[in-house]
Amino acid sequence: MRLAKSAYDITERHQAELALIHAKEQADFANRSKSEFLANMSHELRTPLNAIIGFAEIIKGQMFGPVGSAQYIEYAGDIFDSGQLLLSLINDILDMSKIEAGKRALVEAILNIEQIVQSVVRLVAARAKFGKLHLTTSVPKDLPALRGEERALKQILTNLLTNAIKFTPEGGDIKMTAYMDEKGRLCIKLADTGIGIAAEDIPLALAPFGQIESALSRKHQGTGLGLPLTKALVELHDGTLDLQSKLGEGTTVTLIFPVERVVGKV
Repeated sequence: MRLAKSAYDITERHQAELALIHAKEQADFANRSKSEFLANMSHELRTPLNAIIGFAEIIKGQMFGPVGSAQYIEYAGDIFDSGQLLLSLINDILDMSKIEAGKRALVEAILNIEQIVQSVVRLVAARAKFGKLHLTTSVPKDLPALRGEERALKQILTNLLTNAIKFTPEGGDIKMTAYMDEKGRLCIKLADTGIGIAAEDIPLALAPFGQIESALSRKHQGTGLGLPLTKALVELHDGTLDLQSKLGEGTTVTLIFPVERVVGKV
């Protein structure tokens, strides 16, 4: 009797294990299908969107002669700006889908961090000035180079700076610092005095399509992909993203790249 019960227990456990394996396989398949669908959809959307942006730019710039009304030029400018924003969101979805599907490979080079930081700051400086924010950087001249992808690193820093500018009220401070830690890892830290994130909301902020509700965040709607995509791109470089924040006091994001990616001067 005991032998029969033991055999029954083993069979039941085996069936439970098979059910778990089957459920995991189905979940993996569904996730791959979702990622492939998003990648294909994003690609199909970009083709007509590029045409819309291109023609809006032609009309806005009156390349083939006067449009006839200043209001039409203003409308063309609005179409161009909206198209650029939509294209940026689609590119984020496409990148996230590729990463989730394991199809996002890095095009690596030896990168000068000071040059990349300066390049990214130039892109967002006007936005920071418009928001009456104090944006400063600190990158040592003798900082070693990093082996990574230039486009990805610029995307990472642009996402972080754009978020900091969006969620820091007028008169606030934003500072980006690059340094080597005691373990020989290259670190880039971005600290702001913005609205901050509650501790319990940090996991949501780092989850794809996660949205945190606040008075200021409602003014800046997006896909909720900025931080998750940034984190995924950092992890593609074998690095880690550490986010520390306190509601009403600001946010500090630290990117840590491993020793293996730190190389000599450019």
